Amino acid sequence: MSLRSRTAPLLSAALAIFMYCGGEAAAAEGAPFRQSLLQAPPPVVQIANASPAAAPQPDFSLFEPFEASPLAELVKITPVPFDDRQFAFELLRDDQRALALALDDWSRAVPRGERRRQRAAIASLYQAHDFSPLWLTGHDWSPAAVDAAKRLRQAADDGLDLRSLRIPAVEAGRPQLADDFFLSEAVAAYVAQASGSRVDPRRISRLIGERPPLPDVAASLARVAAAGAGAGEVLQGFNPPHEQYAQLRTKLAEIRAGTALNAEDQFAAANPLDPLEDFSAAARKAERRKSLSGKAPASRMEAEIIANMERWRWLPRDLGDTHVEVNIPGFELTVVRGGSVAHRTRVIVGKEETPTPVFSNALRYIIVNPSWNVPQSIINKELLPKHGGDLSSLAKRGWKVGWSNGRLSVRQPPGEGNALGRIKFMFPNDFSVYLHDTPSRGLFSSQKRAFSHGCMRVEDPFALAEAVLGPGSGWSEERVKKLIGGSERYINLKEPLPIHIEYFTAYVDEYGQLKMRDDLYGYSARVRKELGLGG
Repeated sequence: MSLRSRTAPLLSAALAIFMYCGGEAAAAEGAPFRQSLLQAPPPVVQIANASPAAAPQPDFSLFEPFEASPLAELVKITPVPFDDRQFAFELLRDDQRALALALDDWSRAVPRGERRRQRAAIASLYQAHDFSPLWLTGHDWSPAAVDAAKRLRQAADDGLDLRSLRIPAVEAGRPQLADDFFLSEAVAAYVAQASGSRVDPRRISRLIGERPPLPDVAASLARVAAAGAGAGEVLQGFNPPHEQYAQLRTKLAEIRAGTALNAEDQFAAANPLDPLEDFSAAARKAERRKSLSGKAPASRMEAEIIANMERWRWLPRDLGDTHVEVNIPGFELTVVRGGSVAHRTRVIVGKEETPTPVFSNALRYIIVNPSWNVPQSIINKELLPKHGGDLSSLAKRGWKVGWSNGRLSVRQPPGEGNALGRIKFMFPNDFSVYLHDTPSRGLFSSQKRAFSHGCMRVEDPFALAEAVLGPGSGWSEERVKKLIGGSERYINLKEPLPIHIEYFTAYVDEYGQLKMRDDLYGYSARVRKELGLGG
């Protein structure tokens, strides 16, 4: 037997073993990597030197065709694509492996983007759950699944929109693994939407503060799934807990059920500051647009209420047992103590071109007889043009005019004619706004009180001082007024008092009546547009 015939079976076996043992590495790199290992090496560049003596030639060639041996035929197989997932899940039980593989397919079945990232977060929970279903007990739905699905079908009651998601029909029984995943996705979407994920307030305006952080997807899912027959209540709890939100939710249900006034009459009654502009024609156009787009019909009032419910999601869940609220479109300030309004007063807010910012903070101190450090924008746009670039007349009236860090600075001292009046309320913030008195008292008689550069002027500031300092503080309105004089006097609050500068064009008053106000800065229209409810 020649050397060629003796070595052929060994070479075939070695090649087969190489292909089998190298499969994992080759799979990691892909098919091109496997092919490159079997290609002939590049030619060797030889450098001419002294001619070597002729070497004895072998009586065979490794590259000549040879006859296949029985062993070679045995290992000559068609390569099967390597499934690294099967290898990764090899140690799992059969039921766990089946779920893991199905979950991997499901999580990759949507394009890259936010929805795929959410599915990846959901998949991580299943992995932490030992690749077991979250919503199944044996071969049927768990009590948590039944209750959660019921709440999901009521999502529209809270102005939420889950129509793009698949909510399994739990009443039909015989759930599949994929149904478990789809229910998880719908629950996660509800949690996110209820927490305010649909509209980023900074896309509406840079003068709106950040919303509270969104809850963790996996942790929220685990919490709902563990709630048993109370899963629906836990889900509902991700919506704002505030009384005004609940009242708007009730009004939304009344309008949809037809138990409220018809939308046209109620809008006109609730919104005297904004005359109804051919509502019937606008409604007909909106209905036609919605029928073409396949979106659920929504009246103008429905859309406005939903947009306001959405803005409640931007507020802290705990407003504070005692707190201050300023509603910009309502031109009103309230002090709330123990769930009841302890003080209410009119305010003047920023003009359309100089809006009052929307954010939450905390009142910390009060200044009686404040000085006014004139903002640079007012110096450049108003004072200098008004005085022909010469502010010496202001200096003659006692104003401090000078230069600071290369910029013109102007300061009005305390006094009767000070632009801030006799008192201001400080809550240090990035927007440099605050509450204050004003010498222009006549402006409070206007219905639409948008006259300021962004700060909020208070109609009865000394009564407000007594309200925010609180009972038992020893500071009555009369005592605060006794500090009026020619120099600044400070009163520190015992504890920081939460203050929320809000923007609500729809709210329910103390008599249970729905009130709607002019969209002063256009924020509500932008929110409606973001929600797909029309601009």
